[in-house]
Amino acid sequence: MKKQLELYYDNEADILEVTIGEPSSCIFDEIDNDLFEGKDEETGELKGYKIFNFLKRGGFSNIKKIKIVLPANVEIS
Repeated sequence: MKKQLELYYDNEADILEVTIGEPSSCIFDEIDNDLFEGKDEETGELKGYKIFNFLKRGGFSNIKKIKIVLPANVEIS
């Protein structure tokens, strides 16, 4: 099954969101300063990341919304 990787940058809040696959109810845990990992509430499957203060961490601001279809043989864990 192919999954979609989606990037969204909120310029006003300076947050980069990375989502993997179909949206679902997630629990986000802080895994580093201003870096949160989201996992599906029911299955525990990795669903994405939120990076707060993205530009301050050295990110770039020309992202709006990007979608990438991942090959079926790619595994993200």
